[in-house]
Amino acid sequence: MADTSVWTLSCHDSGSSTSDLAKAAALAGASSGAGFLLYEQTAGRGRRGRQWASQRGGMYVSVLLYPSQPLARWFAMSFAAALAVYDAVTAHLVAQINQHDMHQTGPQIGLKWPNDVLVNNRKIAGILLEAEGDRLIIGSGINIARITHHDDNPHPPIAFGDFPGTLPPPEMLANSYLARLRYYYELCEEQGFAPLRKIWMKHALHIGKTITVCVAGHPITGVCEDIDHDGVLVLLDETGHRHHITTGDVELIGS
Repeated sequence: MADTSVWTLSCHDSGSSTSDLAKAAALAGASSGAGFLLYEQTAGRGRRGRQWASQRGGMYVSVLLYPSQPLARWFAMSFAAALAVYDAVTAHLVAQINQHDMHQTGPQIGLKWPNDVLVNNRKIAGILLEAEGDRLIIGSGINIARITHHDDNPHPPIAFGDFPGTLPPPEMLANSYLARLRYYYELCEEQGFAPLRKIWMKHALHIGKTITVCVAGHPITGVCEDIDHDGVLVLLDETGHRHHITTGDVELIGS
């Protein structure tokens, strides 16, 4: 593989954020693959500076990486992280439910562009990428304990605790997630975005569906045709115009 990182996981009780731990470690000379878990974040954050609820009972991890790919190709790491979360959530949630009742129908688990993992159309995780210089920090949070929500988000939070069975400990879930992240990261380092895109498309929830994408506050509605080879969402609106969207919040509004 292109990257010979030594992947580790350092666990801490409480702190501002796992990203802050990773940044401090980078300044101290930590190597690529250094991961940090907090059982509680006091200042967790998500995309666009949003606050990420980080009370005890969740999995909060950041990993420090030094990709060899040019900066313009780092977008692929967002897809790598989403696939890693998808794999970890699927493995542990199915095992949890089967342990309780092996005959119970499993939930629908899938991916929403650009990097959301949805369970029964509800959001179970958050992913944040922060690039600075030659380093990349991937922060991920997975909901384990049940979360109370009060907003009208079209994809409200869901957690392992919303399903029967014994919940996975944060460290166990983190180790599973990091093992899968390492796999996808090294795959991307060696072969680029193409193999990740192929796997991601198998789990995509919105391909061929009508969606609304809010870009800079303006909604665009149309059929999601594809995710192209640069990770861009291709949307065909009712006038026949194709939009190539690089950022935005995707809301499924029909099929």
